[in-house]
Amino acid sequence: MNFTFGAVNINVTQEEKQAMLDEVLALGDDVHHYNEFRGCRMIAIWNGGGRLGGRDPKHNTAKGDFSYTPAGDACPTMQRVLEEKIFPWMSPPGRVTILRTAPNTGLNTHLDSTKEEIGTLQHKYRLVLNGAIDKLFFIDNKLNKVYMPGNYDSYILDGSHAHSIDPDPQEKITLCVGAPWKGQSSEAYETLKAKADYIAVVSRPETLDEWLDPAFVKK
Repeated sequence: MNFTFGAVNINVTQEEKQAMLDEVLALGDDVHHYNEFRGCRMIAIWNGGGRLGGRDPKHNTAKGDFSYTPAGDACPTMQRVLEEKIFPWMSPPGRVTILRTAPNTGLNTHLDSTKEEIGTLQHKYRLVLNGAIDKLFFIDNKLNKVYMPGNYDSYILDGSHAHSIDPDPQEKITLCVGAPWKGQSSEAYETLKAKADYIAVVSRPETLDEWLDPAFVKK
């Protein structure tokens, strides 16, 4: 099943979402790092080597032994939701990061993949814990913004398709899961996709260099 955006219901309750949001809001500034390319703060939750912080050229945090970071250890509800409702349909489980987009600030348009990976299997999972959902858009082949519906807080997107969010008065806080999980097929994942509540396919634009994360460029 090829799609740009797919809303999936993994049965996370509103009480669980609120508890996870409370856990994130209680974390100190010391576990955050700023991602200049995307234009937001990030918190590593489940990472290669259990490391906090941004990308370290000496350590590929998408590989190796994964464990909870100090921030992840402070989020017991999030750990339970990951282990009971998210990781079981991922093979392998993906790196988990919280993205925090400041009020009245959008993200920079970007890809979550390299240029060479465009059009390959590059699925990413998102669970919105706070903020407007209908500010998410993808760029189509005429360079128009195509917005997604505002009533789906749990979804999978094609990380190799240019996307972003527009500014909103509320802070946007999103649980994000990515590599080493890229949408690899499994019985559980195929069943989840088959029951998707909403699917969108957006035409793909010619990729601009400014959308490509310089951290992904091989030196």
